[in-house]
Amino acid sequence: MKRLITGIFILGCFCGNTFAQASGVQLLCRPVHDSILLRWAPTGKQEWDLGNQYGYMVKRHTILRNGKLLEKVERTLLTTTPQKPAPLQAWEPYIDDKYVATAAQCIFGEAEGLPPVSPVAIARRYQQEQNRFSLALYAADQSVLTARLSGLYFADKTAVAGEKYLYTVYIPLPDTLPAPDTAFYFTGLSEYRPLPQPIDFSAAWDDKKVMLSWNIFYLKEVYNSYVVEKSRDGKQYAPISDNAMVQLSDAVVSPEYAYRTDSLNDNITTWYYRVRGINAFGETGPASDSVVGHGRIPITYAPEIVKKEVRHNREVYFEWDYPEEMNTYITGFRVYRSPQPAGVKQKVYESRTAAERTFTDASPDITNYYAISVFDSEVEKFSANNTYVELVDSIPPAVPAGLAGTIDSAGKVLLTWNANEDRDMDGYRVYRSNHPEFEFLLVSPGVIKDTSFIDSIRLHTLTKYVYYRLSAIDRRQNQSAFSPILELKRPDIIPPVSPAIKSIDEQKDALLITWINSTSEDVIRHHIYRKEKSDTVFQLLASIDRQPEKLSAYTDESIVQGAVYIYQITAEDDSGLSSPPSLPVQKKAPGEKNESIVLKIQERAGRVTLSWRIESKKKVQRVVVYRAVGDAPLQIVGYSTEERYVDTDVLPEQTHRYRIKAIFDDESSSDLSNEVITKM
Repeated sequence: MKRLITGIFILGCFCGNTFAQASGVQLLCRPVHDSILLRWAPTGKQEWDLGNQYGYMVKRHTILRNGKLLEKVERTLLTTTPQKPAPLQAWEPYIDDKYVATAAQCIFGEAEGLPPVSPVAIARRYQQEQNRFSLALYAADQSVLTARLSGLYFADKTAVAGEKYLYTVYIPLPDTLPAPDTAFYFTGLSEYRPLPQPIDFSAAWDDKKVMLSWNIFYLKEVYNSYVVEKSRDGKQYAPISDNAMVQLSDAVVSPEYAYRTDSLNDNITTWYYRVRGINAFGETGPASDSVVGHGRIPITYAPEIVKKEVRHNREVYFEWDYPEEMNTYITGFRVYRSPQPAGVKQKVYESRTAAERTFTDASPDITNYYAISVFDSEVEKFSANNTYVELVDSIPPAVPAGLAGTIDSAGKVLLTWNANEDRDMDGYRVYRSNHPEFEFLLVSPGVIKDTSFIDSIRLHTLTKYVYYRLSAIDRRQNQSAFSPILELKRPDIIPPVSPAIKSIDEQKDALLITWINSTSEDVIRHHIYRKEKSDTVFQLLASIDRQPEKLSAYTDESIVQGAVYIYQITAEDDSGLSSPPSLPVQKKAPGEKNESIVLKIQERAGRVTLSWRIESKKKVQRVVVYRAVGDAPLQIVGYSTEERYVDTDVLPEQTHRYRIKAIFDDESSSDLSNEVITKM
């Protein structure tokens, strides 16, 4: 006999399986409140014969106690003698039990005698033996009494709380015979769980019958059969059959649902149904949720509209025909509508009772295609044909609203607007004009179905604005009034005309600059620039908002006596474009300059040393050093707060020109110094 009780085997059981199956015996255990129930079965006809002859031994191995693994496994033989089928006289008191009788016949009954040997006879005998084996196990599965009499059941009433056991069941064959594998199961009293409720129980009601179904896949390890119960009042239930139900299937198929059909005396009486599971230990689980209903005559044909009438060109009245005797079995009727003969239809009516046969559509479209259906809780049947109804339409749609738009720098115009709520809308038309008082011309090539439109306009034009408006069109070509006018400003790509300096006049410690304003209408301000004669870059001096007069003026009070300044002015329009600068005008500030600068240079291998003498009544803050290489313009190369500057970044074989400028404490500056030149 193969003994599977090894250290590795025990650890494997402890780490996982609650149900185990060997090739010889199959074992199932169920912990209850005070004991652990064991049910086993041979897996084949040969093992069944051996078990009936030699019986079964049940052994318990204590693995855990109070959550700790025992150092030494405690082994207990629960059956001191092999459990065999009980003697026939022990079965006789229960022979009225169909499951007991079936198993007894299979175990103790004689097989049909063999006729002369032939392949057909041998196959028939083999099938008989297989049937006896299968029926015996089926009877044991349906009845714990039958399982106990068959030697396939044991209750361990010595199990202790806080312990975990490995149960094994095997056939004690003589050593001369090869033994089937031992079955095993790892469990304890702490693993007791109440039996679950069957799930997904549903009913499909038909003419004087009901088809019941429920999920058996998720509970296939719990229940091996089911009992279906019915009731008239939802309180007192009785089984619909004396036999528990087993869902049959091929050996390799595990069905997901079980199905049972029950006949009904009529289609009027209301019935309640529920289902309970029965496990291999004879326990009946809790009932499923109940389903309630009654038989029904199935819907096989749809209603037909027999009368339609347009009333006051505002509503549509219908009548339809359907057998009155079907009122008991249907829920009611639905009416659907669409403006097109094909496509999705909108439900516009659902009857409140099954007896209704009329409907008035108080808000039809101009063009209407109607369909009608009859329905119950399971089926909806539609009429085969649509019913067409048309109203007379002379009312234009509402005026479009929400017109808005933008123009980009390339002249592309994007217009958007709100969608009309008119149900018979066909689309929109877009109109454009260069003046709100002129005629608006159609620019859309056809009816626009969307709520946006892209237009293209010229930007090189004297008209500063462009104007748009919309109209809405319905399917009867009724046109709405025009929308409010939308004014859009063309992007400005033309800079303004340059202003012109008229004069620069001396005043006490100041210069007054007067200029002729730019003649462009969209100019919003003028910018005055100034530089000293010796400087290379103009600096912004001031920005003056445009004045309504032709001339504007600005007084420059930041001048240095005797300095020579150059002024120029630009204009800026409301699009941010700037005009070319005016012609520059040079002017010497009143008074004489009170400073002088003399720059000297010394050359030494790879470096140039500049020194200077500055005479001024103002205190020098720093000196700016300018350098030019070759014919390039002067650029700032450094600053100095001393009276010298060393340039080490000189280029060989190149001419270098230097000048300096003094920056005083009041941030005014001197003219550029004399230029010194060297070639390294």
